[in-house]
Amino acid sequence: MPSILLRLLSLWCCLCLPLEALADVLRLESGMHSSGTSGYLERFDDAGGRMSVMDVDDASGWQPLPHGLSAGFSLAAIWLRLDLQVPPDARRNWVLSLSNALLDDVQVYLHDGDRWRLIGHSGENLPRALWPVDNRSPAFHLPPLGLDEQRLMVRLQSKNALAVRLDIWEQQAFNDHSRREALLFGIYFGFYLLLICSFAVFWRLTSARDSGLFLIYVITGVFSETLTLGLIQQATGLPVWLSDRLLGVGIIIGLPVGLLLAMRQLELETLYPLAVRRVFRVCSLFAAVMGGWIILGHYGWAMVPTQTIALLAIPCLVLLAIVLCVRGHESARFFLLAFGVFYIGIIMGFMRNLGYLPVNTWTEHASSVGAMWYMALVSLRIVARYHRQRREHERAQGMLLAELAQQHSQRLEQQVMQRTSELREEIGRRERLEQELRNALSLERKVREEQRDFVAMVSHEFRTPLAIISTTAQRLGGTLGRMEQRNLERCQHIRKASQRLMALVDDYLSDERMTATQAEPRLASCDLPSLLGGLQDEFAAGRIQLDYRLAGSDLYCDSGLLRIALRNLLANADRHAPEHEPVWLEVDADGDCVRFRVINGGGAISEEERDRLFQKYFRGQAAQLSPGAGLGLYLVRRIARLLGGNVQQERNDDAERVCFCLTLPLQDGGEG
Repeated sequence: MPSILLRLLSLWCCLCLPLEALADVLRLESGMHSSGTSGYLERFDDAGGRMSVMDVDDASGWQPLPHGLSAGFSLAAIWLRLDLQVPPDARRNWVLSLSNALLDDVQVYLHDGDRWRLIGHSGENLPRALWPVDNRSPAFHLPPLGLDEQRLMVRLQSKNALAVRLDIWEQQAFNDHSRREALLFGIYFGFYLLLICSFAVFWRLTSARDSGLFLIYVITGVFSETLTLGLIQQATGLPVWLSDRLLGVGIIIGLPVGLLLAMRQLELETLYPLAVRRVFRVCSLFAAVMGGWIILGHYGWAMVPTQTIALLAIPCLVLLAIVLCVRGHESARFFLLAFGVFYIGIIMGFMRNLGYLPVNTWTEHASSVGAMWYMALVSLRIVARYHRQRREHERAQGMLLAELAQQHSQRLEQQVMQRTSELREEIGRRERLEQELRNALSLERKVREEQRDFVAMVSHEFRTPLAIISTTAQRLGGTLGRMEQRNLERCQHIRKASQRLMALVDDYLSDERMTATQAEPRLASCDLPSLLGGLQDEFAAGRIQLDYRLAGSDLYCDSGLLRIALRNLLANADRHAPEHEPVWLEVDADGDCVRFRVINGGGAISEEERDRLFQKYFRGQAAQLSPGAGLGLYLVRRIARLLGGNVQQERNDDAERVCFCLTLPLQDGGEG
């Protein structure tokens, strides 16, 4: 049934619109500035899209076109043939222009004597920079026509609707037409821009639902129309895969929004609220599915059902408006006045895209004229309705305020008494809260003290058995004598494991100690040679070589923290130094500071890792396969700063030597 109605309406439009005489050859006269090609074109459908221009020209099945091309959504390549007659006095610069800006591929061929040659290639599949003429729609410069009769062949292919009109312009006339067209577009879209800005301000001030819906509908409509006309693509060089998706999504969004706006203008929400909600949900679900198809690249598959649903919804709304108008519904009369013209234009545009109406000036601009008429009337109605509702609201509010004024004086004393009572309760609540906060603060301090005591206890209880294990393993290894080598290796493993566990405990507990809010170093006189000798004993014999150059033996500092820092530096060097090379520990004075330099062989440290060496838990590429927690160098830096010193990795010319330097101040009583 819808197909029969569309065909009847198409036949009626074809009978009512003027037809141009069908002619074999288009003659370009000397005084002619432009000429349409309606009535001079022939059409051929290449279903596979693989035929050459010579095969197409020789093929049978050409059909005359009384109007422009209106092929709907077609996957075939459409060929148009045009014969030109150009007298010698009319051989000037001519331009062939196509009205549709959404054609994917356009190729123009000219029969030059005994052969065909491609004179232009355009369309959205090509970047805009490669178009032969900078225009919103494809246009081509025709070469100087040397013969009286010439034949042009135009190959068209697009996933969009193949509705196009061809015109031939004299060069200067085409330039003038482009400028006039740009001016008209500026006026046309300037009207919409003014409307959008006005309603944006109106919606921002009023938060009226109808104004928000109308604003969304206008924005999507204007955006879709600028894409349809090719203006955005010409200005920005938007690629076809993005422009098609934006256009399709814009049209899809406009479908449920426009339907809801139309139903609200008919005030159907008050008459059939449940039906309105269901229709809007179904339409929104349909739009979401079609939008997904468009985003996936199936533009034509989504546009045909979308435009068909829109065409079916229009007569349903119009019929319902007629029924309500007969019943005396005031909004129905306005709906028929505003939406009737708009729907006629939409129907003409959709039927042209679907191939049921010819392409001419009437069908190209009908939807634009109807849209301007509709948007102007609807915008005025929305503003008028809002002001009417506001006046009614103000009258109701005035009556309510008069009643409230009488009640206000009666409630005022009760409120004062109630507020006074609440204030007393609030003061008492705040006093109780303050006391609770004091108790909580006291409890938090007690908990922190208990935590510090626990850390100290754990440190003592862990280190004592670990030291016993290490000492026992060392003595056992020294008294094995002639026992098997395997038992000796096991003793060494025991000692290394205990040293590793002791180092981890020191690292974690030292970090916990220094993280405490009131952590302070425990300064005392420290016997440096004894401390350094103990550190040497923790490693393999001869592994750590000491170079002691200080004049004295005492240093005023926190010996526990200093031992942890030096052990971490030596352990780090021991892990990365070759097994056959010793690790050097140099101790000397540097002004009023003492300097500990740990030097080892091994690969150089990359610049990328150098800046992160002292970060917490950072382990370099060379340390990934060795044990450790990434706390060693981090603790060294924290201890150095806590003791008033610094640590850094020294740069030197020898890339195979790595040196870390720990510098501490010589405190009072610690200078040797």
